[in-house]
Parts: sequence; C-alpha cells; structure tokens
Amino acid sequence: MEVGEPVWRELAVPRRLVEAESRVAGALAAATGDADLISQAGRAQVVAECRCGCESMRLRADGPAMDPEAVRSLSGSGREDHLSVSARWRGVAGEFVTVTLHVVAGRVEELEVFAGEGVTVPLPPSAVLRDVTVS
Repeated sequence: MEVGEPVWRELAVPRRLVEAESRVAGALAAATGDADLISQAGRAQVVAECRCGCESMRLRADGPAMDPEAVRSLSGSGREDHLSVSARWRGVAGEFVTVTLHVVAGRVEELEVFAGEGVTVPLPPSAVLRDVTVS
C-alpha cells in the first residue's frame, strides 16, 4: 500500500462475520458489559476490508446505539463519541497480535487486527485473548 491510497476496500455486498471474527468481536464487546454493544457485535456485518492485507475490517450493525454516557464512562479519554476494547495474544510465529474493537457514536465501527503493517494472522479462539482493556 502506498501513502495516499485508500485504506479500505469497500465490499460490493456486506458479509456476515465468520465464526472466528464473530467470537472475537463478541468477546471484546462483552468486556464492556453494555447490552446494546454486545447485541451489535452479534449482528455486525463487514462492509470493508483493509487493503494492506491484514485482517482488519470495517463493520456496520443495526439496533440501538450505546448510550453516550455509557461510552463516556468506559472511554479512557472521557469522550462520548469513541471507545475501544483491545486484547492481545501471541501468533503462531510468536509475534504479538493486537485486536481492537473500535466503537464510534455508540456503534461498532472497526475490528482492527494488527501484527505489523500488512501482516496477516488468523484470529484465535476468544479464550486466547489476553490483557483485555476498555478505553
């Protein structure tokens, strides 16, 4: 990927999360304890995929948005428009992998999977996620 290129490749038809994606998104959403976010994660669809080759994806879900006060209370910055839930694990090659569920305006927005720029790693079972943080 070159500087200035679009980050996302929009899908012509949104797709459902595959099982591993759904488990990880659900586990991250559950860490907030927010029923609306947990419900969104369960119904999320992938609307775009990262062009660099990693497993990151843009998400869209219907249903109620999180209450802005709930977002503010969970956000590490006290913002009511954004929060993130992150966890990490060791990939099959021993590399550290971070996965982050980004929530924007009370809605799931992105599942970011990062092991290095353009590095593709399989998502683990949600039981392998470590150091889950909500901020």
